[in-house]
Amino acid sequence: MHIAIVRRHCTLKKGGAERYCVNLFRGLQRLGHQVTIVGEAIDDELKDEVAFVPVPVLRLNSWTRNKSFFVNTGLVLKKHRFDVVHGLSRVDGLDTFRLTERLQKHWVNMYYRNPVTRWLQHWNPRHRVVFDLEQRIFGPGGVRRVIVQSRLDARLLREQFGVDDSRICQIINGVDTTIFHPGVRAERTAVRAEWKIDADVPLLAFASMDFRGKGLDTVIEALARLKHTETQLLVLGQGTATRFIRKARALGIERRVIFAGRQSAIQRFYGAADLFVLPTIYEPFPNVNLEAMACGTPVITTATAGGAEIIHEGANGYLIPDAWAVDILAERIDAHLSLPSSRKQSMHDACWDAAARLRIVDNAQKVAAMFAEVLQEKHAA
Repeated sequence: MHIAIVRRHCTLKKGGAERYCVNLFRGLQRLGHQVTIVGEAIDDELKDEVAFVPVPVLRLNSWTRNKSFFVNTGLVLKKHRFDVVHGLSRVDGLDTFRLTERLQKHWVNMYYRNPVTRWLQHWNPRHRVVFDLEQRIFGPGGVRRVIVQSRLDARLLREQFGVDDSRICQIINGVDTTIFHPGVRAERTAVRAEWKIDADVPLLAFASMDFRGKGLDTVIEALARLKHTETQLLVLGQGTATRFIRKARALGIERRVIFAGRQSAIQRFYGAADLFVLPTIYEPFPNVNLEAMACGTPVITTATAGGAEIIHEGANGYLIPDAWAVDILAERIDAHLSLPSSRKQSMHDACWDAAARLRIVDNAQKVAAMFAEVLQEKHAA
């Protein structure tokens, strides 16, 4: 098959959907398929690996970026013939779509807790553009298949858009175990030394490009309430740190919070941490959770996030009820840090066991099988 994958940015320099785009095209190509990336940008070093068709984008603001990418991608797709067009970004003209980014209506309802603010945001042009795109993709006459990564998003598609179960295909993420694996824990001492963190100090890791949406406020507040008062927090990712530095300073824990920025070898930091903490408000499936688990690091995340079903309480991680449960988060962290070494080792092993079953190659094979079904349906039509 000749498969087009639509993603605004195809890169290994970010996490989540951008990295997944690379893993998917590589997996499909290994299976013998021809792949073309259609998007706004791709890493220079990837251009020798895969065909790339650029999409021009008007970058005045988020509204124009979303709208122009949507319109111009449709024009680009009409100029080419592909067997299957698969979306990792919201555009028109798709055969299939993977729910990679948050469902916008649900996100707005979760993120804006004040009812008046929430109502006003439903009329915000920035959100309404995405609402319209999602209706076109998921509504009647939309894509033939929607890939979801969790039971949560399958339910939301049924409830919000009336998507029939026959159009929903659950395929959980895979993780690259050649990069993310327990062997990185051997670098624990070296990483800590690089960042002047004592070898025996409890260390939490947090990683995101969206500090606020992924719950960094909650992590910092919980850090200030811990009984293990020597615990430090390593914040990974490129976000606006100023307000969070001020918050840590106001709570008297500024010296215990380290902003390390974006790291290309993030697996080393997962391996250096005792816990990975991501009290995200809502998202389809945080890849970082799976990556941390593959490195043998237990995860604390929210029950309101997709992928919570792979977390087994006290076995490979912990769940808190929502992104604002500060006291519960602090209790979970303290309880974990108080466990005997043998119990912690069991959790490290359980994390790897869970992640190792979710392989990239399996993900690509399942996606390719779905594409074959869709192509048959298109021929029959």
